[in-house]
Amino acid sequence: MEGIAIGLFGTDVQSRSAFAGSVGKKSEAEGIIVYNRREGDRRISLLDDGGFPERIQGYARIASISDYAIFLYPATGRLSAPDGELAVLLESFKLPGAVAVEDHRATADSLKAVFKGTLLESYAVEERSGSPVIDLSKVMPRDDFQQEGTLVYVDRAFNVKGLGTVALGFVLSGEVSVHDSLRPTPLPKGKTAEVKGIQINDVDYESAGRGIRVGLALRGIDARDMQRTHWLDDGSFSLHDRLSLLVEPSPFYKQVLFDRDLHLQLSGEMLPASLSREGADGELTAALPFAVPAWEGMRVAVVDLNGKILRIAGGGTCKA
Repeated sequence: MEGIAIGLFGTDVQSRSAFAGSVGKKSEAEGIIVYNRREGDRRISLLDDGGFPERIQGYARIASISDYAIFLYPATGRLSAPDGELAVLLESFKLPGAVAVEDHRATADSLKAVFKGTLLESYAVEERSGSPVIDLSKVMPRDDFQQEGTLVYVDRAFNVKGLGTVALGFVLSGEVSVHDSLRPTPLPKGKTAEVKGIQINDVDYESAGRGIRVGLALRGIDARDMQRTHWLDDGSFSLHDRLSLLVEPSPFYKQVLFDRDLHLQLSGEMLPASLSREGADGELTAALPFAVPAWEGMRVAVVDLNGKILRIAGGGTCKA
């Protein structure tokens, strides 16, 4: 079984909640807000964040693991600065997507003009007019995740009485199965975690493919150790604490990116990074606090959490 993760982006909390509720059923409200929908053989996870615009971290994480983006055009008909920041975030990950418009408040031509110079200029326009129907059948998995090997991003872990350690996360690559032995990254080093059970929406399964939101019951690792673990993989992923990046600075971000301490949004987790110039324009090296799973072509976003006007400094592609 495989799935699709779709990020829901917008500045109006009530509009996002109403939209998501019309598309799927809410299953999680802590951390990443998750709505579920099933279309044929695919499971769709619609992902929302309640911390924006005060915090960019939640939406950056969602953009980093999503296959597709739905941008809710403001009911006012005018973009605010936070709307613009979300457009820059989606640009940084090159996410395909659509702009959802209520009651024909904007046309495809007018939206092209509004988003000129950004990726959203190419987004399809979904005119909803109050209808709960939206076609997600043509959404495809993103192509910058490694195709071979199993990788799970873990966003929550806790202890369940009578069950033990449980990790919640998203299968980013490959397939996870019961009895798999997985490597926790970054800690604790040298340990492995055996998958003794898999749940998807509280139903037991023997395996789950990429794009699926999973709950993994684990043996051999304590929940306290899992609090420091961001990824589980089958050992096939290369781990790097220095990444070579080809970075495209956002034209709306006016500061230089090299010789600075900023943050890097990886596939799931955001980490502090010291950026230095590597060679030609746009080639940077990112020094990270610990080794992370990385691969050629992995998309990242450079984030300035102290940015006053714009916190998304640019997007990049990993050369590791």
